[in-house]
Amino acid sequence: MSCNGCRVLRKGCSETCILRPCLQWIESAEAQGHATVFVAKFFGRAGLMSFISAVPENQRPALFQSLLFEAAGRTVNPVNGAVGLMWTGNWHVCQAAVETVLRGGALKPIAELLGGGASEPDDASECTDMFRLRDPGPRVPETAPFGG
Repeated sequence: MSCNGCRVLRKGCSETCILRPCLQWIESAEAQGHATVFVAKFFGRAGLMSFISAVPENQRPALFQSLLFEAAGRTVNPVNGAVGLMWTGNWHVCQAAVETVLRGGALKPIAELLGGGASEPDDASECTDMFRLRDPGPRVPETAPFGG
């Protein structure tokens, strides 16, 4: 029987499937399918399979989760991605984006992250108040002394 990842990618599945262990941390079969399709669309099916097969088996679930968060972060914040969201104290935006993907929702770039003004929700967006941005607060001075 095919795993949920292979099923949505319409790919043959076997006992040695490399996707099945990557999806076990996701509770529902439907969410596993949504996550697989989203990551495969972002990185490409061949790219996804190449990434997964390039790491040791025990690290594959963490890799898939990392790819999911980066794809979601890069979709809502095309300039800086998930790392940019974390750096500015907006990791909750990335987490909410991943939850939206797992529910089968659609993501789009957040205008505030593109340098525009505050974005107004519209019918095409399934984003909620969880996507509100936080002020990153004071920044470290560029000329911080390093003892020398």
